[in-house]
This record gives sequence, structure tokens and C-alpha cells, in this order.
Amino acid sequence: MPTHLYIAPAASGKTRFVLQRARAAAQNLAPPRVCVATSLQARALKRQLAEMGGALGVRVLTFDQLYAECLRATRQVYTELSEPVLYRLTRALVDAQPLTHYASLKDRPGFIQILQDLFGELKAERVFPDDLLRAINTLGGAPRLTELVAIYAMYQKRLRERNWADRAGLGWIAVESLEDRAPDVARDWALLIVDGFDNFTQVQIALLQLLAPRVQELIITLTGARASKRAQVHQRFDRTRERLERALAITAEPLPALESHHAPALAHLEADLYTARATRVQGAPHIELIHAPDRVGEARAALRWLKHQLVHDQMRADQVALIARNLENYRPVISQIAREFDLPIRLVAGAPLRTNPAVVALLDLVQLLIQSPAFPRRLVIEAWRSPYLDWKTRIALADGDAEQLDLAARWGRVIGGPDQWRDALAHLAQHSPAIARDDEPEIPAHVPAGETARALLTRFDQFVALLAPPASARSYRDFVAWFETLIENLDVLARADGEIDRAALDALKDVLRGLVWAEEAIPSHEAIALNGFVKELIGAVDAATFRLPLEPGRGEIIVTDVIHARGLAFRAVAILGLAEGEFPTTLTEDPFLRDADRARLRDEFGFAINLSTASAETEFFYEAITRAREKLLLTRPRLADNGAEWQASPFWEEVMRRVIVEPHQPAVDAASWNEVFEAFAVTRDAAWRAWIQQTAAARLDAFDARTRLLDARTSPDASPFDGDLSGDAEIFAQRFGPAYVWSASQIESYRTCAWLYFTARVLKLEPRAVPAEGLDAAQLGNVYHHLFKAVYDAARDKTDRAQLVAALDQVAPIILDAAPAREGFRETAWWTQTRAEIIANVRAALIALNEYAREFTPTLFERGFGGATALVVRDGADEFRLRGFIDRIDRARDGRLLIIDYKTGGPSAYTIEAFVRGKRVQLPLYALAARDALKLGDPTDGFYWHIQKNEPSPFTLRVENAIELAVEHSWNAIRAARTGNFIPQTPADGCPQWCPAAAFCWHYRPRW
Repeated sequence: MPTHLYIAPAASGKTRFVLQRARAAAQNLAPPRVCVATSLQARALKRQLAEMGGALGVRVLTFDQLYAECLRATRQVYTELSEPVLYRLTRALVDAQPLTHYASLKDRPGFIQILQDLFGELKAERVFPDDLLRAINTLGGAPRLTELVAIYAMYQKRLRERNWADRAGLGWIAVESLEDRAPDVARDWALLIVDGFDNFTQVQIALLQLLAPRVQELIITLTGARASKRAQVHQRFDRTRERLERALAITAEPLPALESHHAPALAHLEADLYTARATRVQGAPHIELIHAPDRVGEARAALRWLKHQLVHDQMRADQVALIARNLENYRPVISQIAREFDLPIRLVAGAPLRTNPAVVALLDLVQLLIQSPAFPRRLVIEAWRSPYLDWKTRIALADGDAEQLDLAARWGRVIGGPDQWRDALAHLAQHSPAIARDDEPEIPAHVPAGETARALLTRFDQFVALLAPPASARSYRDFVAWFETLIENLDVLARADGEIDRAALDALKDVLRGLVWAEEAIPSHEAIALNGFVKELIGAVDAATFRLPLEPGRGEIIVTDVIHARGLAFRAVAILGLAEGEFPTTLTEDPFLRDADRARLRDEFGFAINLSTASAETEFFYEAITRAREKLLLTRPRLADNGAEWQASPFWEEVMRRVIVEPHQPAVDAASWNEVFEAFAVTRDAAWRAWIQQTAAARLDAFDARTRLLDARTSPDASPFDGDLSGDAEIFAQRFGPAYVWSASQIESYRTCAWLYFTARVLKLEPRAVPAEGLDAAQLGNVYHHLFKAVYDAARDKTDRAQLVAALDQVAPIILDAAPAREGFRETAWWTQTRAEIIANVRAALIALNEYAREFTPTLFERGFGGATALVVRDGADEFRLRGFIDRIDRARDGRLLIIDYKTGGPSAYTIEAFVRGKRVQLPLYALAARDALKLGDPTDGFYWHIQKNEPSPFTLRVENAIELAVEHSWNAIRAARTGNFIPQTPADGCPQWCPAAAFCWHYRPRW
């Protein structure tokens, strides 16, 4: 039967020739079959046939569908396994293999995915396990290779034993069936056309070899030229042509009717790309090059350009496309920007199932059961907040309950575990809000208490009960039934956000069915625990993808990678990522079947295995640019993701050598209201304003209001939006008047940054600290203070080193045993070690201080001043009051005083410079309080003692005029606060992380 291999340059009429031949055959009542490379090509071909008319009966197939049709004709019985089932099958086989070389990888989900990809590659090239094993043994039988082949052999054996098939194996079975059992199948086929391929696998070629003498006519089209001298762009096509010529014993011939509908500049680019010719033609208006700042700017520029084609050139959405070499790097931003631009897009490649938020919410829900501890705070709060999970129906969750639970968990330092949750909520339920203790609220007003906490506890218990899994090790069927019941109870499908979520949830159901199917098909007598089920579920989800169904007739912009764009034609195409390493992409060697192995298997044993680093990037670029008939846009990012300058792709440079085109910045044409106002904010053009006023007056009013607010906030002049509250000076003068009692820490806070003081002390905002195990800095400081006081209280002779150490041994267990409950932290496995370190630090400090201050006798400890004994500092008729606790006061025989303040932090922040700048005034103010408020005498010396470093601070009270300068700094801060001056002042060394304004202050600069 006649077989024709027609070749022609890209976009020169091959598909149109195919359509005409297929249409003619259909009109002669001989329904033809057209086999194309992808389902996307099939969809496009069907649309074109429908538009041409008279093509009823033409069957458009992919090779997978062609295999299936052959198998149906041969009555071959088989079961095609889904991705989740194949994952479980491969996992079971790996677990059963006594691996040595790959033992450390066998439990990793990524290892299973790599194996499946390798098996698919080997099967596509008809590399049989037995043949591969013989070759590997001949090459020396390295364990890293023999173990891979052993898994491959067991995998293929299991498929054959059960009449199972994976996608790659369909071709094997079809070829074998046609060879062995069905010599007459396909002899009644009038015409088979194969179009849109740039490469064929060995299985595909074997099928064509079998069909060629049977069908009445076989036509194959291929890109290329018979006397091609364009090795760089046609090498892949030339190799494919030679393989087909040898396999089918034919000679390629030119396409009978060459025609091109490309714009002249695009036709020139196709003809001259990577040739020796040096001619250049004008690119505009058919070719544009845009260099954007980064990937986001690229995607925005490309989608804006495509929208321009739809609006101004009246192109249909399905007539334009967005192409990238690797779509994964652009997928999130493309979706987001397309929604902003109101563009209908179709992401063709399957998305990882693990990236769908509905699926993530469900996986997080089951993971909170197996984490250690279970029910961790973050996952519980996220579950209660999730829009995909209906808690309102099941546990009567009300709006705001998740936030209330989070506040309770943060207050109760809940890390995880049901007991911690119940302890915290039960404690809160026993109290009413804002019960006072020691003049401070035990439970802050914003933390739920009393009846609110009791209701939260009830709902939490219901939440735990609702999630309760099977109590013991069970089958996959049991766990899947439990999980599906959970999905149904929480009404996840009804709460799905559109077709994307629904498609993902359908794929998740396929995963669950696959787990059950695989368990029954691969029987095991061992039950699994919940941890094992969740681990396998996550592994199967990680290996799965999902695709949105293609809706016939729906106009959408195709967004795809280069591979899936082959064989398609569009009026306008935008190609992203013309940067070095992106397109052409950087290829990495397969670490399992290395290139040296591949080369020997190919050269010495004849296996059709490609090198993993074999590049077809130039051919891919050639195919990509020839998809456009009228307009082509190339974009590249100037900056990489890390901010470094990104070199242009050599393909970018090649295009500039072929056409006269000037790369430019993204256009200012606005494609969304966001961009309209961004541009207007820069230009303030009167014509723009008039147009916006006429088109969307409400939007303009909102923009003006927000602009006024932003201008006021960011003005270099002082304003109420940036800490200048001088307009309310009377309020602050009264609030911080002579009767107000300050603390040294408040003054130091103001001196560090007035805005920090305002947010923390006036607004009483607090950073939302994440509960953590163990002590924080404040709790550790309290423990040290309690220990020092208890030691000196217990020792009769406070200068006797032995007595002090003995007292420490006596009081330390009592203090440290009570510390978790008193300070409100949770013990960890390290608490025993932490206790030992605390005792060692205190012992070292007692000894060092005993030697360092030998002239003085420790006399007073944790001595407070305030109320009736507050320090009153006067300046004429003005005064301010100060309260505090002095950690330690030592007295010499002549009456001199030594002031000591314990610090757990290091000495670097307690320098003379810090004191001179007014950042550290506590020690001098405490010395003044000891003298004037407590009437204890004259302090002649003092220092901060850094406990963990066991050394004094660089700053001491011996600094000249220390007290006077501290008082001056204090007056400056207090008087500024009284005038309403809370203007932010970023510290020279950066802002403290604990500043409550860190999340919203535009002056915030973190310390590094």
C-alpha cells in the first residue's frame, strides 16, 4: 500500500494539506484517521475541520487512542492503570526489593516518580527488561544499574501477569497484538495520516511499520527539507526523517502544495534562522521584542500585548497563544494577571495536584493527626479558617471562632496535642476576662475567657471527634472510606471555588480509588497504621496531576509550554523567557541512568536511548516562533529571581540578527483598571483624568481619596499619619504630666524610637508571638532573677563563696521545678539540659561577682521603688516620677553603694556609646532612685552583669556625669512625649524585631 513521507518547512501548509486530504477522503465515504501528537492538536484539528465543513467521519486521534483502537480490533483484554495505581504498584515493588544502593531513597516519593519516568522512557523505546539486564551485566553489573533493572523487570512482569498496562505499555501491547494475533486488522482503513510530530518513539515507529502495508494509504508529514543545510534547526527533524525512511523503506518527498500564510517578516525569520545568510528585514509591526524587569513584568507585558490583539486587531481568544519553554516558572503569575486583565486563558499542561488549595486543605487536615505532637496550633487554626471546610454545620463554628481560638492558643502557649489545647481552654473557661492580679490583668481583655472559652472547648472536642480516624491498623479501603466520609461531612465539593477546584477534587478521588484498587490488586496481609496511610496518600498526590477539561467551542487563550505547542498555528503568539538558562533551558544529567551508561547501551547494544543532556533547544525555538502567522512577541527578563542581571538568550540575539527590531520596555497601554491608575498616578495627564471621570467616576473618587491619604502618610513633613500628634498635645501633656509614673524601660523605648513607644505603651499593641517550646528571653530573665534573690536570701554570709554555692544547690530545684507553671512555658526534652545550664551560669556568676565586687557586701535584692517611694525628678516647677526594681544593691563598709542589674543578653548593646545616645539609661536612673527615693546612700559604682557571658558591661556608673546625662535624656524623651511627638526614628543599627509596629511601619528596617 502506498506510504508517503512529505516534508516541508515549518508552517508551510502541512496541516492544511492534511485537512484537505482528510476532507476529500471523508467525502468519498472512506472515513480517514488522522493521528496527531497531543490532545491540544486534536482539538485544534477538529475545530478546523468543522469550520471547513464536509468532514463528517474524520477521526482525529492521538497515538494512545490509536493504540486503543488497534487493541479493540484485536480483542486484546487489558486494564489501563491510572497514575495513582501505578504509583502504588511501583511503591509496593520497591518496598519488596532488597535494595542496597538505593536503600536511603526507597521511602522518598520523588524516587517513585523518577522510576516511573525512567520506565516510561525505556518502554517508549522498546527496551525490554531481559535485554537491558543482559547488557548491564555485560557492562559490569554495577549495583546502581542492576537494582534499577530489577525493579523495572518486576514492574513489567507484574503488569503482564495481570494484563495490566501503563500508558507507555499500550503501544507495546498494540504492536504485539498486531504482530501475533491480528494480521488483518487495519486492512479496511482507507487512509491514515500522521501529522504534527517532530520525533517518534520506537514503539510508534513499530506500529507504523505494521500498519503501512495494511492500510490503503499512509501519509506522514514532517518538518524539514530534503536537501537541508540547516543542521541547527532541522537536525532533530532530519534524524526523525532518516529513521522513518529506514523503517518504512521509503524516501521523503516534498509536500505537493507548499503555501505559507505568514507575514513577510515571520516568513523571513523562519527561512533565515541560523543560516549563513546575512539579510535583515524590517520586523515591525509583525515582530516585537520586550525586555521586562523580571518574570512578573514579562508575563504582564505578554498578556497585555495579547489583550491588545483581541481588542484592537479583533482576534479571537483561541487565535492567540502564550508559550514558555517551562511553564512552571510562570504559571502562578500568569493566572493572577489574566484574572486582573479579564482574559480567558487555558493552561494546557497538567497542574500538580499538590498545588490546588482545596486539596492542600484536606491534606493539611489529615496531617495534623499524625504530626508530633498531633493537632499543632498552626494547622488547627488554618483548618478552622479554611473556606473549603464546612465547620459551621458540623460543630456550629461561628464567624470569628478561629481568631478566638488562635488568641487562646497564643496566650496558653499551645504547641500541639489535644491535652495542651484542653488545658489552655479549660483554664480560660474558669476565669472571667481581665481578672486583676498584682495590678496587672491575669488574662488580657482580648483573650477569650469564661463562657466564650467554654464554648471554644466544646467545639474543639467536637472537632477532634469529627476527625477521629480508625482506631487501629486497617486496610487502605477502611482509611479511604474514613477520608471520603470526612470530605462529604465537610461539604468540600460544594464549597469548591470553580471548575479548577472541582477538577482537582475529582483527581483526588481518583487517587483514593487508586489506593484501594492497588491494595486489592497487590494483596498484602499487613494492615497499615494511620501514619502509613497518610504518607502513601501524600506520595500519590505529589505524583499526580490534574487537567481542566477542554470545552469544545469555548474561546480561550492557549497557555502552554513549547512541547505542547507543536503542530499548532495561531494568528499571534507571545513567547516568554528568552534568557540564558531559561530558553534554551539548562539540561542536567540523569543521575540514575547516566549519559555514559546511555551512550554505551546505545552504541554497543543498539538501544534507542537518548542522552539525558541531548539538546533540541534550537529546534524547539524554531517550532515556537513558527506558530505565529501574523504577529510574534518575544520577551525576556533583565533580572533573575535573585536580583542579578540576566543575560539575554542566544535565540534573542539571533532574532535581532535576522530582523530589524528594537527591543523596548513594556508598553504603557493599560490592560486593567489597576494599570490605568498606575499610569495615571505617574503622568497625572488631564486627558486621562477626563476619560476616567467619564468612564468610571466612582473609581476616580476612590483613587483620589486614597491618594490624599497616601500623600499625607508619606510626606517628608511631619503629619498625624507619621507620628506627629502635636495637634493633641494637651491630651498627651495631661496623660504624661507630673503624676504619670514612668519606668526606665519606657524611657529607653522612647529613646530607641518614639513610634515604638507609642504603639507599645500608648496603643498597647503587642507582637503576635508564635507559641514555642521552652523559655523565651523574658522568661529566662525572670528565672535568673528569682534564683539570684533566693540564693542571697538563703545565704547567711553573702560574701562567703561556699555558702552561696551551697544555697544555690538548695534553692535551685525549688525555683526551677516551679518555673514552667510560674512563667507559663512548656517543658521540652531539653529542659533538663537547660536547667543544668542555668545552674552552671548562676554558679559561675556568684563566684565571679564575689571576686569582682569584693569591697562590697550584697545587701538588698529586687528592691522596688514606686508609689510613695517613687523617684521624683524635678526641674524647676516641673517633675516626672519613676518606678522600678533594682536587682541588687551592695554596700561598702564606708557606706558607698554598688548598683548591679542582671542581664541575660550580651554586652554589645550596653556600651558607653549606647548610653551617650540615650539608649541605656536604666542603671544611672536606678542609682539615682537608690540615693534619692530609697535614701540608701551615694552610689559610686554600678554595672550590668551579663549572666550568660559572666562579665560586666562596658558601661559603668564610673562614666563622668552618668546620672546627670541620664536625667537629661529622660527629660528630653518625656517632654517630647508630652507634646505628642511620636515621629518614627529608625535606629542606626536597625529596628528591634519585637517592635509591635514591625508589620506595618514603613520606616521599619530589620537588624541583620
